[in-house]
Amino acid sequence: MLMLAGVRPPYANAQTPTKPLFPGAEHLDSCVVELPLTYAKKDKECYTQAARFLEDVELIYLSYDKKTKAATYTRVYVITETKDGGDLVYIENAKDHLQMDGVKQAFFPKFKASSERFYNADCFDAHVAAHPGLKEVLKEAQP
Repeated sequence: MLMLAGVRPPYANAQTPTKPLFPGAEHLDSCVVELPLTYAKKDKECYTQAARFLEDVELIYLSYDKKTKAATYTRVYVITETKDGGDLVYIENAKDHLQMDGVKQAFFPKFKASSERFYNADCFDAHVAAHPGLKEVLKEAQP
C-alpha cells in the first residue's frame, strides 16, 4: 500500500470519542468523517486538506444538544476556494449546492468535537435504515 507523507484519509476516527455523542451514536462511528472546521490557525492545514478530499461528497453535519437530548442534522457539501492567496473552506446546504443558479448560503461552523460530527451521507443513511431506533433521536433540520 502506498502512503503519501502528510496525507491523511478523510475517513478517520479522530473525532470519535471514547463515549458516544448520543444514545445509539456508536452505530454511526464507521461513518465519521474527519473535518475539524474549527477555523483555528493551528488546524487550517488539516481541515483544508480534508476539505479538498471531501469536495463533491454529500456529508451530514450533526449537532447534539445535551440539554434537550436532540441530535439535529443537515445535509451539506464542503467547498474550498482560493482567494487572495489564501484558502477558504465553508459548507453549504445540499439543496443550495445542487442548484445551478440563485443565491446560495454559506456556513462557517465553528466545529466542536464535544457536540458535533461530520458523517458520510451514504453511510449515515444506510446505518440509520439498519438501526430504526436512531430515527427517534435524529431530526433533520429544516432549511
